[in-house]
Amino acid sequence: MKISKKVAGTACITAMLAGAAFAQEDFGGFEGGDFGTFEEESSTPTLTWNGEAGVDGRMWLDTENGYDKANDVANSATEADAYLKLEMNYSGENTDLNGKIKLDSASIKDNPEDVIDEFTARGYFGNWQIEAGKMKTVWGKGDKLHVLDNFNANDYTDFIFPEYIDRRIAEPMVKIAWVPSYAGDLVSNIKVEGVYTPMMTADRFATSGQLVPYTQTALTGSVTKKVETAMSNYLTPFVTAELHAQSVMAEAKATDFTDSTKAGAFFSKYKTTLVPYGLDTLNPTETLESAIHNYVAKTKSDSITAQTKALMNASGISSDPTALYADTHNIRYGQAGLRVTGTVGSFDLGASYYYGHYKQPTVDYGKVDSYIENVINGTGVSDDDKFIDYDELQVFGLEAAFLVWKFNTRWEFAYNLTRDFDGTNPYIKNNSIAWVGGFDMDLPIHNVNINIQETGKLILKNDEVDKLGAIGDTDYNSDGKYTNNQLVINISDKWLNEKLTTECTTIYGIECKEWCVQPKVSYNVVDGLTFTARGAYIYADNANGQFYNFTAENTKHHRKAFVQLSAKYQF
Repeated sequence: MKISKKVAGTACITAMLAGAAFAQEDFGGFEGGDFGTFEEESSTPTLTWNGEAGVDGRMWLDTENGYDKANDVANSATEADAYLKLEMNYSGENTDLNGKIKLDSASIKDNPEDVIDEFTARGYFGNWQIEAGKMKTVWGKGDKLHVLDNFNANDYTDFIFPEYIDRRIAEPMVKIAWVPSYAGDLVSNIKVEGVYTPMMTADRFATSGQLVPYTQTALTGSVTKKVETAMSNYLTPFVTAELHAQSVMAEAKATDFTDSTKAGAFFSKYKTTLVPYGLDTLNPTETLESAIHNYVAKTKSDSITAQTKALMNASGISSDPTALYADTHNIRYGQAGLRVTGTVGSFDLGASYYYGHYKQPTVDYGKVDSYIENVINGTGVSDDDKFIDYDELQVFGLEAAFLVWKFNTRWEFAYNLTRDFDGTNPYIKNNSIAWVGGFDMDLPIHNVNINIQETGKLILKNDEVDKLGAIGDTDYNSDGKYTNNQLVINISDKWLNEKLTTECTTIYGIECKEWCVQPKVSYNVVDGLTFTARGAYIYADNANGQFYNFTAENTKHHRKAFVQLSAKYQF
C-alpha cells in the first residue's frame, strides 16, 4: 500500500530547507515598495494587460552512473512543460485591481487553485491603504533571501530553481497600511502595515519525479509498515475466530456421536460456543450440524467484514490528503503580523512581529500507533489526534539596509519563539535565532555585479536535544551541530547592449560541506523573445544537510544535475 501526500511530513525537511529561501534569478539592489507615501491615483480609469508564454525542456544527467560513462545520456530522464501567464491591472480614482493567472501542467492538474496566482483589490483613503485578496507579501531586506518573510508558503516541487517570488504560494489575506503625511527631518518614509490571513497553506513538495524528498519517502514507508501492523492486530481476533469455527467443524466430523462418552465430551466442550448459533441442549444431536454451519458462516462473515472495513480505512489514510496532516484551512491556523519601516538618515530600518505556524510539519511519534489503530478500527480521530502538525510560531524581527562605500548592504535578524521554550519537548521545535547578512556591488570590470549573502540559524537549548538523541527529537542533528549556515554568491555580467546576460549562483552549506551551483545564460533575441540555457549541480552526502533530502536516493554519488533550455515571450 502506498501512502501519498502533496507535502512532506517530517521534521527533517524543515531542517534541510530552513533558510533555503533563495533563488538564482534577479539578484540586485534594494527592493522597492517598502518606503514612501502611497502613489496618487489617476483620475481616469485605466485597464492594462500583459503576459508571458514559454516552454522549458530539462534533461537530468545520469546520477546513477555518476556521469562517467559514454552511454549516460541514454539513461537520462527528460521533462518538458509549457506555460502561460496573464496579468491584468485596473486603476481607478481611489482604487486599483491586480490579477494574475498562471496556466501550466502543475496548476491545472495538481493544484487548480493556483490558476488564479494572485488577485488583489486596493483602496486608498488619505494616508491609509487597504488591500484584500489572494496575495503574496514580502517582508525583510534580504535580496531574494529572507528569514522574516513568513506569510506565504513555498512551492518546492521544483526545489529552489524558480525565482523566489514565483515559488511563493499566494494566500488569502487582508493588509492595512498607514503612512503619515509628515514624519520629521531625521525620520522619514515611515510605514506601518498589518496583515491577517484566516488560514495557512503548507509548503508544497513533489510527489513524483526527480525531486521527491527522501524524508517524505522514508515517512511513507514507516507509516505503511505501521498501517500493516495495525491491520494485523485488528484482524487477528476475527481470523482466530474463523479458524476456531473451522476446527470445531473438523472435530465434529471426526467425532463418533453414537458413542455417548465421546458425544458428551464434545457437547460439554462446545456447548457454550454453539448455543448462540442454534444448538438445542435438549436435542443436541438434531441441532448440532445446523449450529456448527451457522457458527462457521458467522465467523467467516465477520472476518470478511472486518477485512473490508480495515482495507477501506487504510485506503483512507493512503488517498485522503488530510488523513495524516492537520487541516490548516481553518481559523486555528490563521496568521497575523505587524511591520514598521522607515528611514533614519541614510539607514532604511524596520521591525516586525509575526504570529502563525511553521509551514513545514513535525512528527509526534508518540501518537503514531494510537492514531493508526483508531483509523483502522473506525473509532474516529480529530486534528488533535493526528501525529503530523505544524508548530505554533512567533517571530520577532529586525531589518536594515544601507550603503557602505560602494556596498549595498542588507540585514535581517529573527527570533523564532515556539511553545517549547525549555527545549524539552521532542515533538516541538526549539526556539531559534536566524539571520541574513550581505551586500551587492558593481565591480569596475565590464558590467559585472557581485552579490554575496550569508544566512544561518542557531537552535537554542540544543543541549536538551542531545539528551534525547535520535529517538525522535525533531531538532536532532547526528553531528551535534545546531548551527546551519549557507553562503550564497551570485556573479552576473551583461553583454551586447545588455541583450545577453551571463550569471552563476553558488550556494555552499558550511557545516555539511554541500554545494548547489546554477549557471545561466539568457539572450534577448528581439523584442520580448528570450532564449535561456541553464543548469544545476547539487552535491550533498551529509544527512544533516539542506540538500541531502533531494540526493539521498543516489547512495553512490549523492549528487544530482540537469541542463535546461527555455524560450519565453513577454508581451
